Amino acid sequence: MSIVLEAATRNYGLVQGVSNVSLELGPGITGILGPNGAGKSTLMKLVLGLARPSLGRVRIDDRDPASDWELRSRFGFVPEYDCFYDHMTAREYVAHFLQLQGVVPDEAGERAAALLDDVGLGDAMERRIRTYSHGMRQKAKFARAIAHDPDLLVLDEPFQGTDPTTRRLLMELIRSWADAGRTILLSSHILHDVEALTDSIVFLSGGQVLAVGDRHAIQKLMPHVRQKVRLTPIDAGQRPQLARLLLEQPSVEGVSLQRDWVEIDTSDAEAFHHALPSLLRKAKIAIQAIDSPGEDLEALYEKLVGGEQWEA
Repeated sequence: MSIVLEAATRNYGLVQGVSNVSLELGPGITGILGPNGAGKSTLMKLVLGLARPSLGRVRIDDRDPASDWELRSRFGFVPEYDCFYDHMTAREYVAHFLQLQGVVPDEAGERAAALLDDVGLGDAMERRIRTYSHGMRQKAKFARAIAHDPDLLVLDEPFQGTDPTTRRLLMELIRSWADAGRTILLSSHILHDVEALTDSIVFLSGGQVLAVGDRHAIQKLMPHVRQKVRLTPIDAGQRPQLARLLLEQPSVEGVSLQRDWVEIDTSDAEAFHHALPSLLRKAKIAIQAIDSPGEDLEALYEKLVGGEQWEA
């Protein structure tokens, strides 16, 4: 499904949940990253049609999710909060929502059983949900969200409080759903979760979009952010020569000679990487590893939220 937000703003009284958000998103997994209070849940409510924009507009496949009930029947949602009838068994719970979609009771029960087995609740589907652990509840949420075979899945903090085994299982399911052509929005304040699933990222802070794209594309939007690059030569004895050559490069602002590698600081990583192959060939220095230790999503997010990209 195609998701388009055009200058979308959502106000809650004097508070803005999101402000002037413009995005175009398509099939596959998109991670919505930001700290608590960044506007992730508000953004997802706008996409789902659970909230209307105060300004701007939201379109899913060029239709309005806030008023188009047929469109909304193609959505699946895993909310951050619990949304159960605790007196039901998991099978009754999932079957109930399938019947709301028009599935006859017998078929709903069979489909619910198969889905719960897929998410690892096969042995517990006849237990009442009030007896479930947090991880089991998350699995039941996933089963309900995917039961009617939606085209769009919106997952709000889906791994919060889950154990490593449950987290791994849910990630595998999300990947399989994306491979089947679904559009998936996944919000998290845990950077590792998003990095493990996708390179398609939207950074939010204070209700505003800071950056969109994969982490490498986002870095190109931040020309003034200093980055580190670590080069490890095959011949450790060439480290001093390599350090001198690197220090002569216009894109290099500092060089540190370490035990096994040479580390540089640059504010123009693209120019540095473009010039590096020629420099190494001329100097006849063979490199066994090039790393960017500050290039993970956590470091990148800290730079974006800290506003370093706007410093002159």
